[in-house]
Amino acid sequence: MAHHETLPGCLLITGTPGAGKTTVSRLVAERLPRAAQVDGDVFGLMLMSGRANMLDERGRWNPGPEGQRQLRLRMVNLCSVADNFAAAGFTPVADSVVETREELDFIAGRLHARPLMLVVLCPPLEVARHRNATRAVETRVDYDVAPLARNQRRELGGLGWWLDSGDQTPEETADLIVAEAARRAVVHRALPSPG
Repeated sequence: MAHHETLPGCLLITGTPGAGKTTVSRLVAERLPRAAQVDGDVFGLMLMSGRANMLDERGRWNPGPEGQRQLRLRMVNLCSVADNFAAAGFTPVADSVVETREELDFIAGRLHARPLMLVVLCPPLEVARHRNATRAVETRVDYDVAPLARNQRRELGGLGWWLDSGDQTPEETADLIVAEAARRAVVHRALPSPG
């Protein structure tokens, strides 16, 4: 495995379910000399009881107030763990669904590691749907990701690096991110500094 120069700060990889976030973030972390994968889903799975249902009665993504509170807690934990790794000299490579500008601002406001690099994996929807449908049942989502993809585009449009990974292997995508993220993914605009 070729090791590249290190990436400063924190790399945040987002996209819809099926975009390849978790696979690519693991491969990116493996390619850096000192890095840790911080999988946002893990913080939701840690809730052994009382976990909110994020889908409405028609099976659409629609977390209610308790679901929103738990998603926020997930982001708090993601930022704390990423910062702990960064403080110890490891590049945190975080992956999580970030749908709105408000969520990104919240993460940027809590995260001390700088720069914040945002990579939005945006393969064509049919590719993301196929990847989702063919993965292990425990990691599969059962709702249509199209509304989330549209909202992500509307909310996060000019921010970070939008990477269409539809024609690439996860390894090719990871190599590209390691080579280009420091140049293409840094989020500068209107990021609050951590308080």
